[in-house]
Amino acid sequence: MLKLKMPTAGTPYIFSDILHAKIGLFQSNRVFSKFRDILKEYLNVENLLFINSGTTANYIIYKVLKQIRKRVDQVEIILPAYTAPSLLLPIEAEGLTPVLVDIDPSTFNLDITKVAEKLNSKTLAVMPVHMFGLPCEVESLLKLTDGSDIFILEDGASALGTTVNKQHIGTTAPFGFYSLNRGKNVSTLAGGIVVLKNDDYSELFQQYVNELTTLHPLAQFIMFLKFIGLSLAVRPFTYTLMSPIVSKFKYTTLHSHFDSFKYTTMQAALGINIWKRINDLTERRIENGKALLNVFKNRNGIITPVIPEDAEAAFNQFPIVIDDLKKRKRLQKELLNQGIETTLMYEKPLHHIFPELNSPGDDPFPNATYLAEHLLLIPPHAQIRCSTINTIKEAVEAVF
Repeated sequence: MLKLKMPTAGTPYIFSDILHAKIGLFQSNRVFSKFRDILKEYLNVENLLFINSGTTANYIIYKVLKQIRKRVDQVEIILPAYTAPSLLLPIEAEGLTPVLVDIDPSTFNLDITKVAEKLNSKTLAVMPVHMFGLPCEVESLLKLTDGSDIFILEDGASALGTTVNKQHIGTTAPFGFYSLNRGKNVSTLAGGIVVLKNDDYSELFQQYVNELTTLHPLAQFIMFLKFIGLSLAVRPFTYTLMSPIVSKFKYTTLHSHFDSFKYTTMQAALGINIWKRINDLTERRIENGKALLNVFKNRNGIITPVIPEDAEAAFNQFPIVIDDLKKRKRLQKELLNQGIETTLMYEKPLHHIFPELNSPGDDPFPNATYLAEHLLLIPPHAQIRCSTINTIKEAVEAVF
């Protein structure tokens, strides 16, 4: 009997999604306006732009910040020592300097109390990253930098749908961005969203977006074929059958560059259709996260993240830290035997991946190092059912 495997990530697509994506290949730019209006209402924002990826979104924000900064020596970007290595690419592309801060072991996010130690006349921006869909404390950063010429920009790439006091993360700071890549909470295969509060900068942002190249029609058609492949790959039955092929498309190496181009009408049309059920997709991630928290919390040897009481976390992945690495390996094996794949994400913090960010002596960011080396991620996406949660619970009880 074939043992089905549960994919670790992916937006479940339906037939009408594929149909709308195909029609979108031949639609005019008016489809962008329609999708933009939908997202403005959803996020409750006035200014929003589309690009091809979250990385490009981040890159364009840096280009704008360099234009509006007070001094040319403002070149430092503060970010957590544990996060996606690809976040360094746009920093490097714009000739800026990354400055790392340790993470808070209770929240798995940037340690806000340590940010003040890094602020100086060269600081251009602080970037809180809402890792795994967990909300980072942005209000405290805004208070910390109030009255200064330091910008706050939110990385909500993996947290679309997460709210604090019913306000979407990514919309609290002056600048924010999201990713619509294939492994994110909602996917149009690829894509990025820039959100900005100040309308004064809208034209400058639009200028940079307009300068991006338009994807060739053949490349767009190939993208559509990839979308069909992805629509099959995220379903347990076809994922199981296609696993030898799917494994070849998983990210296993560090990104060394990023491409920038305009968002396509196909993706916008696809997004319009997906957003018809956005509340269900998001609610499932929130509820699955709560269920997984109940499974893992208060177990010896397992650390679960602290979530603010006024937050609803739409988990991209549900993170736990396991002190005993042998038990982590056993749990992975138990879950895999039940068809539930887990991931380790980035197994090293940024200062270990990029030695130039390290410093002599003791580890400057021990919490980030420990998180990277002991992390395990459990899938919480919309295809996870109550029966899956129960299976996960049984596996945990067999190990802990």
